[in-house]
Amino acid sequence: MLQRTAAAGAALPLAHTLVGSNAGAQGQTPLPAFAVSLPMFSVAERDRRWAAIRANMAKPQWNLDAIITVVSDEVGSNARYLTQVELVRYSGGSPQVLFARDPAKPVLVQASAARHVQEWTARLKDGNWLADGKMKLLPETGGDALAKLLVAEGYTGPGVRIGVAKLKGTRFDPDGVVSVTLLETLKAALPGAVFLPIEKWGQDAGPIDEVMLVKSREEQDAIRRAVKANEQGLAAMVVASRSGAKRQADLWWAGFTTMVAANGDDIIRLSIGLDEGGNASLGEANSDPMHVGQFCSQEISSGFQGYGCQINHTFFIGGASTPGYSYYRATFDALLKAHQKSLAFIQPGKTTYDEFEKYLRKALVEEGGAEGGGGVAVHSGGMGQARPRGGKDNEMIIQPGHVFDFKPSLALQRTAIKDVGERNRQVQLGESILVTEKGAVRLGTRPLVPIATRG
Repeated sequence: MLQRTAAAGAALPLAHTLVGSNAGAQGQTPLPAFAVSLPMFSVAERDRRWAAIRANMAKPQWNLDAIITVVSDEVGSNARYLTQVELVRYSGGSPQVLFARDPAKPVLVQASAARHVQEWTARLKDGNWLADGKMKLLPETGGDALAKLLVAEGYTGPGVRIGVAKLKGTRFDPDGVVSVTLLETLKAALPGAVFLPIEKWGQDAGPIDEVMLVKSREEQDAIRRAVKANEQGLAAMVVASRSGAKRQADLWWAGFTTMVAANGDDIIRLSIGLDEGGNASLGEANSDPMHVGQFCSQEISSGFQGYGCQINHTFFIGGASTPGYSYYRATFDALLKAHQKSLAFIQPGKTTYDEFEKYLRKALVEEGGAEGGGGVAVHSGGMGQARPRGGKDNEMIIQPGHVFDFKPSLALQRTAIKDVGERNRQVQLGESILVTEKGAVRLGTRPLVPIATRG
């Protein structure tokens, strides 16, 4: 399997070169080159984020003296956005960050242990976020350590307002992820302080989320890197299918190794369904057998510097003469037209996400009859559970700098064309979208065309 994957990777555009010219001669399996993930965001980008967040903290509806992130938030997206620092999962939780509204105070990062401080000092010191002393790493973690830090920094007076990241109100964690015992420890140590949630739905997304919504040029470039790896992973799956893959797991492994090697970062999502939606496997490899005539749908999202954006591209296992291809082709073509019309409908600064989603449903009916499908029109794109997010953010106006996954699906009506089975299968086409001043553009570069794995 590794040999097949390496061979597939070598055939892809911008794919991996094989390591060691004499590896084959020595009987070793050649492996693709692996990109090591290192912090990339500039000090100017750091200062942009921090200044914007502090400006939001000063608004009357927030009026926060500080924001903290906590160890029990294992994903740690807010901590990473503020500091670039992340800790390997199951290695001590998230960094605990004390982010003061006062720019004269350094951003303090409790990085769990001395070994983590040593590692991140090495990663961040040379011309990076630690170089000017405005951010400091500390080898502590947990509720007691964070309480002592808050006391030492003077947040003990009555009426002190401390925002707590992911205390509640997030998309997948509506009750929050903050440990009850940790929060009780903080309240006991600072009885005069008020601890407040900082995530909101609606026009005011919160002091951090509002800044995260509008992606800078550096952030856009990071997402493009992630999308490129996604497309390489998709290409590797197609090559694996053409090279004799027998199970869903063969496709999964080809995509996984390609995407990890491309950026050296976590795989955020890799889910593959055969004749089902891309989320059918819940992000795991399985032993589902592959057959000629199946539709392969996916949810593919690699990471780069913690940023990801999903793509989806149903492909056909077979050729033009295989039963089911004519239905697949007709559905893909209709879905692509609805896809293009919907993106052209967006007027930055005017169109709400609700209007965009309603137009998509209309376009699916006009172009394809839409017996079933629709899918998620607006899906997180960026760091962690980034916003905008369909449904919850529907009243929000689409603005330049927003990035989201647009991944509608479609099943044509059987009165128009019949698939080979008792029901018409769905085709999905998803793309990472950046909103510019002039409209919505793709971040991917692959051709949006039907794909068959046989000639």
